[in-house]
Amino acid sequence: MPSTSASLSPEQVLFIEDEADVAGPIKRGLEEEGYRVSWTTEGEEGLAEALSGSYDILIVDWRLPGMDGRTLIERLRREGSPTPVLMLTALQDVDHRVAGLDAGADDYLTKPFSFEELLARLRALTRRSSRDSSSPDTQKTHLKAGALTMDTARRAARYGPSPLDLRPKAFRLLELLLRQKGTVVTRTTIAERVWGSPYDVTANAIDVTVSSLRQVLQSVDLAGESLTTVSIETERGVGYRLTVSPPPGDPPQEASPTTSDSD
Repeated sequence: MPSTSASLSPEQVLFIEDEADVAGPIKRGLEEEGYRVSWTTEGEEGLAEALSGSYDILIVDWRLPGMDGRTLIERLRREGSPTPVLMLTALQDVDHRVAGLDAGADDYLTKPFSFEELLARLRALTRRSSRDSSSPDTQKTHLKAGALTMDTARRAARYGPSPLDLRPKAFRLLELLLRQKGTVVTRTTIAERVWGSPYDVTANAIDVTVSSLRQVLQSVDLAGESLTTVSIETERGVGYRLTVSPPPGDPPQEASPTTSDSD
């Protein structure tokens, strides 16, 4: 009889793993826990299935025939899919784990792992996804702060007339700061919402991502236009805040969070 541990977990799981001796036992175990699991063995087919939009969570192996897991996740995020992704990898070094998270994975497990840990990771991803989707603000797909705009569904951001070329982590960080514009976002919140866990990310990784995002914003050529200035302030020892300053010569304006459902 299935346990009740999946009651807070997604019903539909897409499992993309080419090793049958790994996938078979995991698939059976998840089904015994109440999940409905679809299994595919190739990257291209897995991407097509994932983009169908009918899955609540994805489990993706790094090494896949045709298209590796990292590339699959990158393409999934470029298409605007928000589906939570748990990446599996036999690669032990930190660089590979960081690369998987930077590609857009929400969490990872290093092989070999215990089935109980896999279940715990799935439950954590589901709780976070449910919490995000239950907030009215996180359902908004068009965000705005001064001259900075973002379409989360299309995974596109613009600063004035210029599109922003952002890596997945920088994009998710900017989205988080936009949704809480004018409010300090703590490092713990950033780690949970951008990296998927407060435990698997270093303070330096957060600082580097913030720095790269600042550089992108500062490097935009506004072509002489008088536009509001968007910047990321550091609250020492706490976190970061997105602020909006009026164009030069304009009186200061009080910053307040702004989101909209349509242009």
